[in-house]
Amino acid sequence: MKVSHREFSPAPETAGEARVFVREKLQDWGIEHSSDDIILLVSELVTNAVVHAESTLELTVRRLPDAVEVVVADRTPERAVPRVGPLTVDASTQGENGRDGGLGLALAAAIASSWGVSYSKEDKAVWFRVEDEKPENGDTTRTALSPPDPVRPHRRRPARPNPWASLDAALSARLPLPELLDRTVEYARSALGGDAAYIALATTDETEWEVRTATGLSSGPWRPFRSRTEETFPSAAPEPGPVINDDLMIARAHRGRLAKAGMRSLVTAPLIVEGRITGLIGVASRRIRHFGNTAARRLQEGADRMALPMERARLAEVELARRASLSFLAEASDLLTGTLDEQMTAALAAQLATSRLGSWCAVHTTTELGVSKLTHTMHRNENYNDILQTLLAALPPPEQREPRPLWSRGQLITAGLNDELPLELAEGPAISIPLVAHGQTLGRLSLGKDPDDEFTREDVDVADDLAHRVSSAMENARLYAGQTSMSEALQRSLLPAKEKEPNIPGVDHAVFYRSADERTVVGGDFYDVFATDGRWCFAIGDVCGTGPAAAAVTGLARHTLRALAREGFSPAHIMDRLNLAILDENTSTRFLTMLYGEMSPIGKPGEGMRIRLVSAGHPLPLRLNRVGEVTTVGTSQPLLGAFEDVGFYTETVEATPGDVLLAVTDGVTERRSGDDMLGDEGLQRIFSGCSGLTAQAVISRIDRDLEEFAPGGHTDDTAMLVLRLL
Repeated sequence: MKVSHREFSPAPETAGEARVFVREKLQDWGIEHSSDDIILLVSELVTNAVVHAESTLELTVRRLPDAVEVVVADRTPERAVPRVGPLTVDASTQGENGRDGGLGLALAAAIASSWGVSYSKEDKAVWFRVEDEKPENGDTTRTALSPPDPVRPHRRRPARPNPWASLDAALSARLPLPELLDRTVEYARSALGGDAAYIALATTDETEWEVRTATGLSSGPWRPFRSRTEETFPSAAPEPGPVINDDLMIARAHRGRLAKAGMRSLVTAPLIVEGRITGLIGVASRRIRHFGNTAARRLQEGADRMALPMERARLAEVELARRASLSFLAEASDLLTGTLDEQMTAALAAQLATSRLGSWCAVHTTTELGVSKLTHTMHRNENYNDILQTLLAALPPPEQREPRPLWSRGQLITAGLNDELPLELAEGPAISIPLVAHGQTLGRLSLGKDPDDEFTREDVDVADDLAHRVSSAMENARLYAGQTSMSEALQRSLLPAKEKEPNIPGVDHAVFYRSADERTVVGGDFYDVFATDGRWCFAIGDVCGTGPAAAAVTGLARHTLRALAREGFSPAHIMDRLNLAILDENTSTRFLTMLYGEMSPIGKPGEGMRIRLVSAGHPLPLRLNRVGEVTTVGTSQPLLGAFEDVGFYTETVEATPGDVLLAVTDGVTERRSGDDMLGDEGLQRIFSGCSGLTAQAVISRIDRDLEEFAPGGHTDDTAMLVLRLL
């Protein structure tokens, strides 16, 4: 009897060391027929002991006359050996009424000739025996005179179970892809007695392979990584099939992660679905020439079993990711189109990008002069925001669509940014996509990730789509800003500047204007107050319609009115001339209603005012006396810009101290709340409660009551003019 004994520490690499130890002993003893079965059982039992016992292990191999016996002992007899259940177990019942341990005991029950567990005060041991295969014809050295051997019952060695049978439950359970991958690599490593295993799947565009999961290659959390096809397959084969690499140290493709993990040999098998290679499964060992043709065939058998279920799970994951991307982009569009401010657009873009695509984001904008400036930065870790802003301001990122570091270490040192945090930020992969709209470069969207992370092709595609949406939103914001600036400039030319309004002796006056469209200050309503030759003139008008076309008529009316008034023409004559001017220039059938008046003192200041006026189709002004009575002033005459053969006449009224005159456009009287309209009576009721108020207070009171009557209900331009005699 031959015996070999060795102790092992409870470490992750112990299973691999135990396999090497047993394999060498079996080779020394000339045992080949059952070595694969013995090594497989040793691998599983040692793995169970490492996981459950967590103590020093003793491995003993004995060569008996007709069998090989292996004993795996640990020093924790108080920890019972896990229950043994069927080899094939449904994933939903595992740990409840099935097996709660590894594959070791189940395989021992199926493969070994006999097996068992023994306990003592110091240790417990799991042992198995695998009997030698005997010739079917018996011993050929016997002679005819030899006594016959006693008749023994025939013991048929149990058929070796398929090592992938226990994986079928996981493959048929429709598990999520990450869980399915994790289970599969563990099965593959165990089935081939390897030290490490990995699975690479084709990317969506099938130009790269992504190693999605691995076991035995990393001591920390596993992160998927991508590689080109030739970097994942160790060598080329005429036909798709398993490939064995006996020494990775001379294989250029795998000098990377496998070599760093101490792997020396490798066997791989392609995952093939409908004649197309969709992935690759590989098992590696720390031993040179560890795998033979049997292992390669076994791995290919497993690959054929898992290829279709894995491809289904991958396509389901791709579809789910596609829907998530579409949902993200739709939400981004809603948020970006909801603002017309360039700064807010940049801030939203950075927030959206860091929420899904990267660890940090920066938005640079390009001015009309072509100067680039950093508009907004954001990092998921707020402690990095300042250093990120300093880095991007010192080294503006170049255009870059392929994920890789934006800056070299030399650039950082030259810029004086060689501290730990800037180096960490600069070492991560990043992209910088121009923001272009209608051929004009508006800026740049830059995205970066942590050094140990990477961009997928899907990430880059979504970032590119997001950049298009940000570009459109930024262009809209700039167009709106330009339109607003133009509107404000135009409106300033249509309304008198506050500081240029005249000081009228004995009269307290106030004006109010609000356009119907809050996005622009240009409208068809206007007012004017000005002085000329000892008179003080006032006007309030309303052009049919709103917007720039109405504003053009407003500009014509205001400037014509001032020019004619300074020539000393009467109000009636001014209306005649203005009517003809509008008819000559108006090609869009824009009508104008206007109240125009001139004030001159009756006597000394404080004795009242004589007012000469014409109301050309405009709502008549209201007068509020000291006792709160409201009356209309003047009569309504034809509107302007509608007919040529019309005549206007001047009316004269006298206002005494304490009287308040109110002139409004129809945006006030036609204010609606549902089906109800304020009307002339509603305005008179509000105005009657304004006795004793200043001119500005009267406007504030009316504006407040209008908002209470119809909150947010102004759908037309609104103007008001108040004259209060002191």
